[in-house]
Amino acid sequence: MTLPASDLPVILVTGGTSGLGLELVKLFLKKGWFVIATGRKPLRIDGYEDRFILYRVDFSDLAATAATIKTICSNHKVNLIVNNAGILSPPDFTVTGDGNEYTFQVNFLAHLLINEIIIQRNGRSRPLRITAITSMVHKLSKSYMNYCRGSEDYSPVKTYSDSKYFLAIMCRHLAEKYTDIGLECFSLDPGVFGSSIYRMQKGWFRLLYRIAAPFMRKPSIAAGIVTQILGKPDIPNGAVYDIRHRVKTLQEIDAAAYNAFWEECYSLIARFL
Repeated sequence: MTLPASDLPVILVTGGTSGLGLELVKLFLKKGWFVIATGRKPLRIDGYEDRFILYRVDFSDLAATAATIKTICSNHKVNLIVNNAGILSPPDFTVTGDGNEYTFQVNFLAHLLINEIIIQRNGRSRPLRITAITSMVHKLSKSYMNYCRGSEDYSPVKTYSDSKYFLAIMCRHLAEKYTDIGLECFSLDPGVFGSSIYRMQKGWFRLLYRIAAPFMRKPSIAAGIVTQILGKPDIPNGAVYDIRHRVKTLQEIDAAAYNAFWEECYSLIARFL
């Protein structure tokens, strides 16, 4: 395993083997960073063997996710985390081996676990900036902080938009929780671009997406804009950036619902920390 030189900044990109994540990996390698990616499929980037490493893991398995991130923490000191991995909600209600709705765990809960592990192990040893790739559909989510727990109230669109909303809220939560360590945490909406995120879909949606994808913004273009925002020196904690570098505000949340949501989330990941 190649470890980074002590003076190289280190970035972790989840979902770094395809789409926006892969383009971010390539851009940060060109910028001279040591790049760590997670993903489910193999990836080789020729010419950067000394500054790139892939850890293969499936976020539908929280124990495996936690073990992988702890290994990363043992081998690297991370400066920047890009919470990018995600899926479009499957057409039917699906539960992970951990007992959570699939989208809720893969898109959001696994990232909360990852961030907490790295924050707790990084301490004050290096500055840490965290961003989460959200989506414009997070605006469709309601502020009561509820999420799907059963097939009777399952909707792929609602479940996906909720997961992206929770990512944005997570950044505000972590910034508020860790005010004493100089953590910078914000979310980022990269807009619409073509990707393979439709892979879990079927029928007419999959067909229409495949037809429309070539006419959408390329992931490399979105990654370039994301990289510009990631390089900003001063970013308000908890902010939600859009693709035009504008800061958006999140709707107000009932304090009791907000606190109950985080209490439940931490109960789901506590044994993996």
